[in-house]
Amino acid sequence: MPFYEPVQKARAFRRMTRYDQIKWDDFREVVNAFHGRIDDWYLLPTKELIKHKEGGHYVFAIMALNCLLIDTLSQFYFGNDLSPRERKDPKNKATNPIGGGTLESSGAKFKDFMSERTPHLTGLLPTPIIQPASSKKSKRKALETFEDVLWTGFRCGILHQAHIPLYGVLYGIPGVFEVCENGVTTYSADGTDCPTVICFPQKLFDELETAFIKYLDDLLNPDAPFDVLRRRFKAKFEDSFGVTINTSI
Repeated sequence: MPFYEPVQKARAFRRMTRYDQIKWDDFREVVNAFHGRIDDWYLLPTKELIKHKEGGHYVFAIMALNCLLIDTLSQFYFGNDLSPRERKDPKNKATNPIGGGTLESSGAKFKDFMSERTPHLTGLLPTPIIQPASSKKSKRKALETFEDVLWTGFRCGILHQAHIPLYGVLYGIPGVFEVCENGVTTYSADGTDCPTVICFPQKLFDELETAFIKYLDDLLNPDAPFDVLRRRFKAKFEDSFGVTINTSI
């Protein structure tokens, strides 16, 4: 049961559409409304920024919106289920104190979503990137995959620190990601080369929009293998928006 409920006639679910204008017992209409909300909140603003290419200084904001989009979609994709990595960690505290599901920001869900929905963009780095130890007693950790860098470097760097760590770069390249093994970043302790992951945020956005549309298509696929996606979507949707939906196709 959600903790909050909207006064439906008083709140907008998406631009120009109130809650009470949506038939919550019609799953196709619910998915279309969700599609419109993501369009209004994420996709259209990103496309507007992409139009302005002068100086390339909008790439930072585009990348921030990319990361927010992955965060959001990962929550609906996994619903209230704990991800495998969270489930294995008995010390994990990322549970929602209200009850049901995990906190909005989940690195495991973020990375698992990328691995499952955009597997061609994920995988092992040619050389792991060493991170500083979090304390004198802890050991240094390594970023081993592209999704590790996307979460720790690009997502957390931009949203928490207003910058990308020096092992990341935003730049126009032929693909979405590229690794430069030397000549861009070094480890200060010994001057050795640190691999640097370059990302072209406009191309990442194109990949994410494609993955989003495919996810919506899967939600509306009546075949039994897609029932789990609908159950997860329903759990997250009802908890977030305070309305009860019917997932029958």
